[in-house]
Amino acid sequence: LKLRPYQRRDTSELWPGDVYTADGTTFDAEVLHPDHGQPFKPEITAIIDVATRRCVGISIALSESKLTVLDALRMACLWAGIPAMFYSDSGPGYYNKLLLDDRTGMFQRLGISPCNAIPGRPQGKGLMERAVKTLWVRAAQGLASYTGALMDTDAAHRNFKASRAALKNGKRAILPTWDECKKHILARVEEYNATPHRGLPRYRDAEGRMVHYSPNEFWATFEQRGFEPVLVPHGMGAELFMPGERRKCRNCWIQMFNGFYYAPELEDYHGQYVEARYDIWDSSRIRCWTLDGRQICEATLEGNTSPYFAESRVQDARDKRAKAQVKRIDAKLQRVAPGAEIILPDVLRPALADSTQPTVIDMSAACEAVAAPEMIEADAPTAQAARPLFANTFDRYRWLMRNPAQQTTADIEFLTNYRKGEEYADMRDLLDVEGIA
Repeated sequence: LKLRPYQRRDTSELWPGDVYTADGTTFDAEVLHPDHGQPFKPEITAIIDVATRRCVGISIALSESKLTVLDALRMACLWAGIPAMFYSDSGPGYYNKLLLDDRTGMFQRLGISPCNAIPGRPQGKGLMERAVKTLWVRAAQGLASYTGALMDTDAAHRNFKASRAALKNGKRAILPTWDECKKHILARVEEYNATPHRGLPRYRDAEGRMVHYSPNEFWATFEQRGFEPVLVPHGMGAELFMPGERRKCRNCWIQMFNGFYYAPELEDYHGQYVEARYDIWDSSRIRCWTLDGRQICEATLEGNTSPYFAESRVQDARDKRAKAQVKRIDAKLQRVAPGAEIILPDVLRPALADSTQPTVIDMSAACEAVAAPEMIEADAPTAQAARPLFANTFDRYRWLMRNPAQQTTADIEFLTNYRKGEEYADMRDLLDVEGIA
């Protein structure tokens, strides 16, 4: 194709905003990743006005995507105006539903006519291809981390080892940070727009020399002739460029991104499809529009969601359940040891000033906080006292378990048989609390 004849494309009849052309490229210099701080090469998308060669929009991202193109288009439309045509290749960043959908697509929303270059023929976009090299190769060469084809191999290898060694040792490398890279890119765009461009007409300057217009100067000549860009209406910039998808409304709810969004204004749209526009950085709300372009409302994530029951009611139910558990244990205790009382540390005893019931606690919490809560009785035996006379088998079991050194062969046989009986099964919860089950 380099040797075959070709047809030159004339732009002299175009005005600013008639045609925007766009292309993306990987930046030929390493920068520090904004998330994990490791070296990587960002993706840059630029939008050029064909008539003036002015760079009207850029986007710097971690990788190429449709959202990167959307961000560059948003900047171009807000700063320089909405174009009549958008000329690009057929890559996934430009040929996608987000931009081209006939209902929710960004081009349909803004009234832009898309036009794609022939695949495999980059010469058709020669103006944009040349601008990419002029802008970003020059910008990358201005950084010490440049890794392009024009970089000396030995110098590139030396920079590579120096940057990795610095990162390994926790020191600041020669690589620029993410914010420094963005400032460098913006400065390069301003320089490009203010530099004479060989593709633009020439004029005679104040010193009588014939020089080419810069993109900014050539844009100003159209303004002097009455040109006014088609700007985005005031106050609509943020919402107009939000990505949108069609979603069905049911009972004032819209399901999107594994979440449910609610707004009472959607009541009249039950069973109908609406356009849900969202901010890629804020998932707490979406904007709802009709399919013919009328704004409906703003729906919030889980906007009509409430707890299954009030927290106070659930807590009261928990306390009631705990009270019943202790009451059952106390009833078992009174059957075998009348007058016995459960005594626990104050930190585990709820304030029940108006209750005559036994102390209400959560036994599982008590076991965790206190290794062996005491069971104190009026005539409870101590380890130092002589072997007492037992009023019932339950008292004998507890005394033997607390005094294992005084157990006889008959006592061991008694313990084995007692654990098989019904009384032991009834008092098992209390014995677990005491740690002698």
